[in-house]
Amino acid sequence: MGKIPMQQWYPDAHIADTGTLTLEEQGAYRLLLDHLWIKGGHLPDNDKEIARLLRIPVKKWQKIKERLRDYLLIDKDTITQERLQRDYKSAMNKSKTNAENGRKGGQKTAENWKSNQANAVAKDDGGGGARRRTNGQPQHISAPLKKLELELKP
Repeated sequence: MGKIPMQQWYPDAHIADTGTLTLEEQGAYRLLLDHLWIKGGHLPDNDKEIARLLRIPVKKWQKIKERLRDYLLIDKDTITQERLQRDYKSAMNKSKTNAENGRKGGQKTAENWKSNQANAVAKDDGGGGARRRTNGQPQHISAPLKKLELELKP
């Protein structure tokens, strides 16, 4: 999988929905949401592992977990959050669409560039326009610069 898409955040909804949580519970919930996002929307319901992710003792997590039960979906040994699930799927779909569109655009740009180069070489009459490299060999950048400097000298 490529880069994880950006998570959209709705502070007004979060504050309104979690107004009864303490600062500590808010922090644990927010950090848990971040870990859920990074892990694709699901985490195993493993108190020891989640406590480690949240950097708190297991007993502290178990108390906070009870307060967060109304905010999380905990079933079949998995923890997730409903809105996060929807947002993650939407972000992944958008990311895939953008990547595909970028690939198509890049291919079209490359085709146009090749076509323009071929046309320029075919139209080259020894004057301006595209020129072949000296004997098909690349030139060092300093060669055309020196030529330009000589042309510009009075």
